[in-house]
Amino acid sequence: MASIVAAGLAFGNGSAAAAVDNSSSIVDRAQRTVEAIQADTTIDSVPPLDSNPLTREWFHNGSAGFKVSGPDAKDWKGHITFGYQVGYPATVGGKIKFEYSTPGLGVDLGGADIGVLKIDSLIPKAGVQLEAGFGPGIQTIECAGGDVSGTEGFIRLSGFHATITGVLGQTNIRPFVKLVSADGDTVITYGKPWTL
Repeated sequence: MASIVAAGLAFGNGSAAAAVDNSSSIVDRAQRTVEAIQADTTIDSVPPLDSNPLTREWFHNGSAGFKVSGPDAKDWKGHITFGYQVGYPATVGGKIKFEYSTPGLGVDLGGADIGVLKIDSLIPKAGVQLEAGFGPGIQTIECAGGDVSGTEGFIRLSGFHATITGVLGQTNIRPFVKLVSADGDTVITYGKPWTL
């Protein structure tokens, strides 16, 4: 997935007035508390545009964020990743295809004076075909990410569109946010499962 860094953006000391859906934290080796956060999550399952009974389609709105507190929190550096776990009962041919696009992606660059920068079509369309076996199974798919630093920041998703093709039966997705520090400390927060 293309990185936020490739667009020359950095996260700053922004704060989001968001309803936190889930979060998880760790204390790193420098005794800082590092928290991964999902907020304002809404996933709308829609009938697939291709009318294929093997396709599931949805739109995702929300934000993936981080907060760091403790000694020298402003010096913290790491990488944030947003993605899904996809659970399915069976596949056709042992493969699934996952595609996504971002018609709207907001990145918080700092305090109230700077606000949120809107970037349209940062990733016009991307996809991956996975050797999934015939099922049942769970696949982890990383969708968006970038290098981050400082005490807090977030990626805001608006109209994030995704499809998965090649699955039989009820399919579930679980969004997640992963933070990995420059020293390798890792924290992941998982959202609730959504049935498609």
